[in-house]
Amino acid sequence: MDIISLTTENFRSQIDHGITLVEFVEPGCDSCREQLLITAELTHELRHEAAFFKVNIEQEKEIANEYGIISVPTIMLFKDGYQVETLIGIQSKEKLRQTILRYAAMGDTC
Repeated sequence: MDIISLTTENFRSQIDHGITLVEFVEPGCDSCREQLLITAELTHELRHEAAFFKVNIEQEKEIANEYGIISVPTIMLFKDGYQVETLIGIQSKEKLRQTILRYAAMGDTC
């Protein structure tokens, strides 16, 4: 399953509800491609717990600047529009799963 790209126009509306994983990537970045493959494996498995998106930091510089992205891949987890977790560098499938499920288990509280 492909991970949908976010833009300045739709970023806020996509992260406002529920748990959202956003992967900040850069074209030509081998680590980013590797991370996207790992993340893509979770999109089907955890589709009821979280939404999965990516942001191309070269195309969406405004978003990258707003969130202080200086290294890729960077993964941010949002819950109801609030940034709750930041992970820098390649993350394992299990670490991402555990992080998402931890926030899902919290229900409406963080």
